[in-house]
Amino acid sequence: MAEIIQQWQYLGRVHPELLEDKVFEHCQKSGITSLQSYLYWAEIEKEPGKIDFSSYDILVEKLKKHNLKWVPFFILGPNYATPKWFQELDECVYAKCLEHKKESKIQSIWNPFLPKWVDRFLKILSEHYQDKSVLESICLGISGNWGESIYPVEGGFYKNFHSHQGWWCGDKYAVQDFKKYIIKKYNSIGELNTAWKTDFSSFELINFPNLRYFYPLSREIYKFIPFFLRPGVKFIYNLVKNNSKTRAAAKGEEEDLSSLAKEIKDITGQQQWLDFTEWYTVSMTNWAEFWLKTARKYFPDSEIYLVAGGNGNPMLGADFSAQTKIAAKYKGGIRITNQTDDYSYSFTFARLISSASKFYGSYFTTEEVWINKPERVMMRIFDVITSGAKGFYCKNIIGTGRDYCTKKNFSAGEPTKGAEILSKNLHYFQLSKPIVKAAVFFPNTSIAFEPLILDLLYKQCAKLRDVLDFDLLDENMIRDGALEKYQYLLVLKGEIPEGEVSEKIKNWTKKGGVLSSDPKIIASDIDNEYDRVYATRFADKIMYYNANDFEVRKKVGSKFIKIEGNSIKIEQNKL
Repeated sequence: MAEIIQQWQYLGRVHPELLEDKVFEHCQKSGITSLQSYLYWAEIEKEPGKIDFSSYDILVEKLKKHNLKWVPFFILGPNYATPKWFQELDECVYAKCLEHKKESKIQSIWNPFLPKWVDRFLKILSEHYQDKSVLESICLGISGNWGESIYPVEGGFYKNFHSHQGWWCGDKYAVQDFKKYIIKKYNSIGELNTAWKTDFSSFELINFPNLRYFYPLSREIYKFIPFFLRPGVKFIYNLVKNNSKTRAAAKGEEEDLSSLAKEIKDITGQQQWLDFTEWYTVSMTNWAEFWLKTARKYFPDSEIYLVAGGNGNPMLGADFSAQTKIAAKYKGGIRITNQTDDYSYSFTFARLISSASKFYGSYFTTEEVWINKPERVMMRIFDVITSGAKGFYCKNIIGTGRDYCTKKNFSAGEPTKGAEILSKNLHYFQLSKPIVKAAVFFPNTSIAFEPLILDLLYKQCAKLRDVLDFDLLDENMIRDGALEKYQYLLVLKGEIPEGEVSEKIKNWTKKGGVLSSDPKIIASDIDNEYDRVYATRFADKIMYYNANDFEVRKKVGSKFIKIEGNSIKIEQNKL
């Protein structure tokens, strides 16, 4: 049975109406398996040494009574999660951006004092909840505005602090760590100068490179525009941006892709930037590993999820495949938080995590970005089954009152249309492995130089999913041998970097693997129409999902099948 997690408790105590017995009965009837709470340090230790779990224990007892499970989201790092008394200590070190040299209220992951507080926090939690049978899993909130394994971005429960997408490594401990990383990588200052094309006289003088891309000034200016003018300004800005992206995409389509041996040969002239972005993402992966290792020490038998966010832009810090590999090392998984109401993009945003989880032997669940429409629960069901996920997290099965994220109000304790859809379609949750023979190349190196490539790649992937089910393979996974599981590799955007990745691909093609930029070379006998009806093959069946709100008559091979709007249909796999 899949894990169906409903958000239940954000800041402070549970809404009183969400503790009534009938509400838990609604949860069981709909198919929900667990409820999630934001369990953060500031709530349990408002004064130093005075631990109080009363905000959570009342819910835990109710869950036990009704045979439901709990998913506590253990959070320490975001501004709302650290106690005020801690924020007044010298051991509080905030992340500082390179763009403005301003601090956030989010902890720096290079804070040398923070690990002992994380260890203490997780130990206190483990000791209090010695009966761990109520836990379906635990989630780790290690950084970011909400708790994801990324650097500060926009948003958060409280917005009275400096926060934006950017390069958050301006504190002194981050600078020191960068130098240590570079010294470890290069044997001498001469070797570094050759690689970077610089003339530093000592390692002590090295610093971060000039930023190739960063937080735009336009967003800072936008804050000072009167509210009544913002809609018009926003419309004009989006119009210009979309036109620019369209021109860039058109230019990209005109690139000569006839030679798939395109490689980044002049890497020396750009090595300083690559070293910087590599260190930046590796630092977040290392911080995630510390949390996973510590959590596993105190929760030896529990499912543990690292909560990952963003879209894979290096500026956010999340190297999806690297974090998945580290999670697998500690028998943990990933919660990926980027699902939307559009299946094609939800598929694309989460597919690298899905592919990496299958390859490295991890597990994962998905989470909606904000709040999906109730009728899109059907989409989430299809996505779980066809991606290999263990389940999904949602906010719209049972109403929980005022939602902190969207500021929308939902009738507390009342089932939504999503509850009805979920309960009627639970029979589809017979999880098995989908058959996927094709992969799309995720060009980490190219994206590190130009993140616009990421947007263009995702657009192409979203469109391609309409006629083909495929995985995403990045450079990490290819180095580790993941390519051997596939017959096709499509290079849609970016370049193949010279070196190990290039050699792995060349050797794979010699064994019969097909490398191409043209998806049309892959014949499909289950789906070849751009109609927003998506198909996935399993060993014994083919599953279709109609994302339209109307019935579609679809040609499959020599016959036609009818699929109702927003529904799933199963056909027998005859191969």
